Formats: sequence, structure tokens, C-alpha cells
Amino acid sequence: MIKSRSDSLISKFIKIIAILAMVYLTIILLFIVPRGFEQADNSHKELEQKLALSLSKSAAIAIYVNNSEIANEVIDALLLHEEIDAVKLASDDGVVFTSNALLFAQSSATENINRYRIYSPIDEQPIGELLIHNDDQVLQQKALSRVLYQVGFILAQFFFTVVVLVLVLKNIVGRPLTALSQALYSVTPGHSKIIPINKENEHNEIGVVVHSVNTFINNAHQAIERERELRGQIEHWEQYYRNMAEQDPLTGLKNRLGCEKYIEKASLTNQYIALLLVDLDGFKVVNDQFGHAAGDFTLEEVARRFSTLLKESNLAGVVGRIGGDEFVIYLALHDNAPEPLQSLAQKVVYSANLPIGYQSHSIQVGCSVGIAVHASQQLDIDKLILHADKAMYSVKQTHKNDFSFYQEIREKSSLL
Repeated sequence: MIKSRSDSLISKFIKIIAILAMVYLTIILLFIVPRGFEQADNSHKELEQKLALSLSKSAAIAIYVNNSEIANEVIDALLLHEEIDAVKLASDDGVVFTSNALLFAQSSATENINRYRIYSPIDEQPIGELLIHNDDQVLQQKALSRVLYQVGFILAQFFFTVVVLVLVLKNIVGRPLTALSQALYSVTPGHSKIIPINKENEHNEIGVVVHSVNTFINNAHQAIERERELRGQIEHWEQYYRNMAEQDPLTGLKNRLGCEKYIEKASLTNQYIALLLVDLDGFKVVNDQFGHAAGDFTLEEVARRFSTLLKESNLAGVVGRIGGDEFVIYLALHDNAPEPLQSLAQKVVYSANLPIGYQSHSIQVGCSVGIAVHASQQLDIDKLILHADKAMYSVKQTHKNDFSFYQEIREKSSLL
């Protein structure tokens, strides 16, 4: 009789489990499967957008400077993901870098292409686009694998829970599981703090779970550290390429582009922008007499002197090199008083004329300085340079090793 009741209870339990399993499987098929495919698609889109965003600056640099090496690095980085089977980087000017030109040329491939606009690293204007072609077969396979994994995991979890509830006593499993859940709840992502294991559970299933969780925590911590290191490397290379675009490689001063960016920013908070255009006198003789190495040394020394003068003047500005022996000193001013400019120009001429020791030689150069001042509102940098250039050449035509204001040149011309 007891056996009969026992068999009856077991059969009822099995029937209930079977019914619940069928209902649960139906719910999975009707809800989880479509949602799983949707989540897989959304995850890929999010990953693709993040990849495009993280590589957009490098892509912008590649298009802006027309550098195939950087472009190929961007393309190769995207192709590391098997869901992506082709990448194209195209500028608005018609320059194209691609991993599979034939695929992009096919009209049927346009349905699987995602486009991302690329903006200039200088003025944030659109200069091209990044086209990514996805491999539908790989995406579907991954989505299916993900859904099957979720279904299998949920079913396994369901049956495991039922078996545990039936076979395991609460005082043997309940207490360790409660302690483990509390320990897991206290785990903070990004920290390497592990979960302690009681001696009584060190060699049983609870111990295995804790060991696995600790392994996961350690791996997650290492992954986060690697991600931080990678992010730091990306920031380092972004800064490196940015400096390459804005810095004179010989002297370390700003180049023309770097100076223009400084002026664009400084003109927003200052009323006047002044330019001291400096052209070295006698520099060609240095190259001819002592060689190009001596010429480079001279340019580096002059750049150092001019930078020191600007720093000691307490004037806001930047020193740059825009040509072979041409230097610029841009100043951001609140008024157009000539005295600070005159004082700095005198020091520039004086410092340029100081002898430069190179090996056993004493090198002597001079400089002619043209000064121009414009209001920062509606500033025309090309016009500012033109005015300073005229003032500088007026010095060269007279006696050199001196400076002149463009305003003075204009007044003298009006008197003639």
C-alpha cells in the first residue's frame, strides 16, 4: 500500500514535471527564442557602433592625411570580428581604402552595409564615411548558438533545481548556498576580492562552485585591467598622431596647423591677436659653410631661445615654426598697446644675434621681425600673416636685424 502510494506520488510528480517541462519549453520557443535572436542582433549592432566610435578618430586621421597604413590598421581591427567580412573607408574627395572592393561593388551587398560618418579631427566637419559589411551567415549562426545555449542553460537550470529540491536536504545544502549567495552579492565588479571557502565545503560541490566563481572573479579583474591598459594605449596613440599633425618634428614647436588651432581658440577669449613673423638672417650661410646638421642645431637653439623669451614675458601666446628658417610668435592680447610687442621683438632680435656654439665653431645669425595686430573678431589668419610678412620684408630691405610694425609701414606709405 505504501509502495503503491509512493509509486503514485512519483508518477504524479513525473507527470507534473513533464507538463511543466512542456509548458516551459513552449514559453521558451514563443518568447525566449525570438527575444534571443533580437538580443543577439542588438548586441552585434551595439558592438559594431562601439567599434566604429572607438576607431573613428583613427579613421578620421587616416582620411585627413590620406595615410593607407592607418586606414589598414582601422580595417584590420574591424575584420578581427568574424561577423564583419568587409570594411571600406572612403573620403568625400574620392579616396577609398577597402578590404574587399568587389563585394562593395555588388548592388546586392548594400542591404548588409552599415554606414558611419567620419568627421575631421581638425574642425569636426564631415570628410568621409566608414562602411561595414556584415556576414549574415555568421550572425545567424552566432544568434542560433546563443539561443540554443540560453535554452539549454535554462532547461538544465530548471531540472537541476527540481532535483536539488527533491534529493538534497535543506540543512546540508541550504545553509552553504545561503552563505554563498551572500558572498556573491558582496562581490564588486572590477575588484579582485575572492570568496572565502569553509573547510567543510572545500572539497565538495559548494567548494567547486566557489572555486569557479573565484576563477571568474580573477579572470574578470584581469580582463578589466587589460581593457584599461588597452584604452590607455589607444589614448596614447591618439595623442601621438594628434601631435604629429600639429608639431614641427625638428624643433618640437607648433607647426602652421598647430598655431592656427591655438589662434582659433585664443580668439574666443581675447580682443586682439598679434603676430611676430621672424625670418633668420644669414641662415643659408650656416648650411653652406657648416652643413645641414649645423643648420638643424641652429634652428633648435633659436626655437629654444624664443620659447624661453615668450615664457619670461608672461604674455599668453605660442611659438611656432612655419618654414625652413621662419618662426612665428602668436600672442593673445586684451589690448593693442605696442609696448609689450616692441619689448618682446627687441629681445627676439637680441637673442637671435647671440653666438651659437656648435662643436668647435661659433655660429652667428640674425633675424628680421615683422609685427601685425588684428582684432580677434572675424580674424583672417592669412591676412594677419600677409601684413606681418610685409612688415618683415620692409626690415630686410633696409638694414635687417630689426623689427617693424605693419601699421608703421602703412603710415609711411600713405605719406609718400
